[in-house]
Amino acid sequence: MTIPGTYYAPGSSCAIDVTVQAEGAALRLTAAGLERQENLDDCPLSEPLGRMARHFTLPDGARVEITDIDALAAWEKSHRRSSGMHLVHGLESRWRWVAAAALFLIGLMTAGYLWGLPMAAKHIALRLPPKISQLATEQAMGAFETLFDFEASKLPQERRDAIAAQFAKMAAAMDPGSQRQYRLRFFHAPFPNAFALPDGLVCITDELIEKAKHDNEVFGVLAHEIVHVREQHGLRNVLQDSAVFLLWTLMTGDISTVAGMGAALPAMLAQSGYSRGFEREADLGAADYMIRAGWGVKPLCDMLQRIDPEGFDLGKTGEALSTHPLTGERVKALEAHEAAHDRQP
Repeated sequence: MTIPGTYYAPGSSCAIDVTVQAEGAALRLTAAGLERQENLDDCPLSEPLGRMARHFTLPDGARVEITDIDALAAWEKSHRRSSGMHLVHGLESRWRWVAAAALFLIGLMTAGYLWGLPMAAKHIALRLPPKISQLATEQAMGAFETLFDFEASKLPQERRDAIAAQFAKMAAAMDPGSQRQYRLRFFHAPFPNAFALPDGLVCITDELIEKAKHDNEVFGVLAHEIVHVREQHGLRNVLQDSAVFLLWTLMTGDISTVAGMGAALPAMLAQSGYSRGFEREADLGAADYMIRAGWGVKPLCDMLQRIDPEGFDLGKTGEALSTHPLTGERVKALEAHEAAHDRQP
């Protein structure tokens, strides 16, 4: 190969036109007042990038710039000196390949978000040490008590004991063999609500119980919350959201807030609602128990329609629960699930 080039001495911006010869194992430079030869293996060649000039770097730091990149590429090909970057360069030079690669990447990221992250979050959440769930529950409970104006329950102790006893039976039946310590706490609050935390704590307000026309309506809600605990929906939701945040951090390079993720987990757990998918899973899990118990899904449907006719707006925390499916959709899904069960032989 004999092609023109531009020589830059070490530490100098002075350009010298040279003739570059690369044959065998030698790189030879020739110009007026300059004659230089180096071992070609000691002179790395920059990788191709679009139509930009490329350069050899000599052992002492001098550089030889080549602008005839086509001739240089032909020489590399004939001497089999090209690296894998030439394939990348070739792909980059063809818009169809670039478009196909972009579509593939978008598809891969979408699949990872829709299926990969949920699967990974479930795998991790169901295998976390119990101590983590306990600490998250304790700290999230403190956040809940701040978000909601909770007071001590005003229900008669006998009434609370009866509901708690049934809750314990339900938890044992719905999550047999579990190491979690299921327990029920009652609160007085200005709205009807129930929620579950990762280590087995389920909370219910007096107002929800008072709206029930039959105990089975309360038990249907509690069955729904037991499924949230059994499937670890709360932690899975937080892990999925955290994973999206961490992936974005890796993509952007901004790591300034990563250190606060661990400390923020309890607050995230308290303020994040369940996804629609998790709510449907909890509804159908509760329906399975209620059908087996002979209650059917009507008690849960009636309670949902009574306490949540427009979507369960909880004022200050309405944002947190905005991911709930609409009540009408939930009722239809419950009724369809029961109908499908009845059709089974």
